[in-house]
Amino acid sequence: MSVPQPSPWSGPRSPPPRVPSPLITLVSALLFLYVGFGLGLVKISGERVYDGSVTAFVWGARLIGIGLLAVAGMTLLRLPGVLLADLVLAVLATLLCLVVGAIWLLYSDSQGLLLVLFGLFNSAAARDAWNSLRPARPAS
Repeated sequence: MSVPQPSPWSGPRSPPPRVPSPLITLVSALLFLYVGFGLGLVKISGERVYDGSVTAFVWGARLIGIGLLAVAGMTLLRLPGVLLADLVLAVLATLLCLVVGAIWLLYSDSQGLLLVLFGLFNSAAARDAWNSLRPARPAS
């Protein structure tokens, strides 16, 4: 009597890679586009660093919003590279919000606190995107 050997295919399966939600991505894109094009943020303080951060934030929000629209489209079309694009944009959004938020707080602009919070939310999205790209660890 022989003992059946376990099949290499019967082990625990790794979860399928996370694909960004097109709806959540679209909402994020619209928020960034609203900030970049709709709020009308302008540099008026006369402080070079603060005014530069406002300009950087407006242009960064525009670029990230357009990029997120592209990610939403790539997701709907099931195009390759969507996870990497999602990761890059999440990291850029995190850095933009955290750095500009810190600058605004240093210049006593209380809206910097909101940007720091948005940066923390974006860092969670970046972590999720990173975990989706990492190869699955074998079960021990």
